[in-house]
Amino acid sequence: MRLTASILVVLALVSSVVAQSEYAAKVTVNNGSSFVVKNLNIKGDRLYAETGSASSSLSMISEIEFRFSGVSLPLCEKLFYTGDRKSLESMLEQYVGPVAQYSYLPTNLGDYLVWMLKAQYWNGNAAGVGKTIGLIRAEKSQSHVDVASLYFVMLLIDQGKTEDAKRVFESVSQPESVSVPMAEYIQGKLALEGGDPRLAMQHVARILAFHSRDAEWLAPATVLEARIYQQLGQPQKAEAVANELMIAYPGTQWSTLGAQIKKESTGNAGG
Repeated sequence: MRLTASILVVLALVSSVVAQSEYAAKVTVNNGSSFVVKNLNIKGDRLYAETGSASSSLSMISEIEFRFSGVSLPLCEKLFYTGDRKSLESMLEQYVGPVAQYSYLPTNLGDYLVWMLKAQYWNGNAAGVGKTIGLIRAEKSQSHVDVASLYFVMLLIDQGKTEDAKRVFESVSQPESVSVPMAEYIQGKLALEGGDPRLAMQHVARILAFHSRDAEWLAPATVLEARIYQQLGQPQKAEAVANELMIAYPGTQWSTLGAQIKKESTGNAGG
């Protein structure tokens, strides 16, 4: 009985995962007609119907709209800005991951992939960032490619490849159209890495003054502010900013960085 019960539990869990991973895709062809499939069956350059041998040439498809059972764009936004980025990344991997390979087709995957990219970057998943950037570039939406390029810039900075980061940043014609605080942050990071902390502080000051409610960029800008004070040889100011991070973001990567900066500045990481 125990074995039977265990098997039933496992089957229930598997069924649950399968159900959660299901999606529907509304396929619209060039003449305006559409049909819905629950599984994309693509072989070569043709999309085959779920039953029978009927197929459509991929060149005749004008749009594929994915509808996921467990994730939506509003939910992505909510999870990202409330700080639950681990859950967001896991959810997107579960639901969107299995069809992300189709980003080269005219789909609505781009916005989901951008949320995945953002979550992966802030979660420290560099390998995931690289993979998702490739998927976004295959999509060929310039606005999404620009977003991907800027996160690639930050990844390069993190890896100490400052000159490469500069070249990629300069390849984005209007980085401010992606995000003004992001563009300011990147320029601040590049200035600091280039040995110009005062110029870096100008970029940070604009984020703190004009984008203080930006849930993505305020915390990293505050970290950058502390790092600038360190480079300027002002450990007391660096400590004060570190304390702000520890108070404002308890139990997060930002409070951890605050404690690290405080210890580097004063030798004491205590609150």
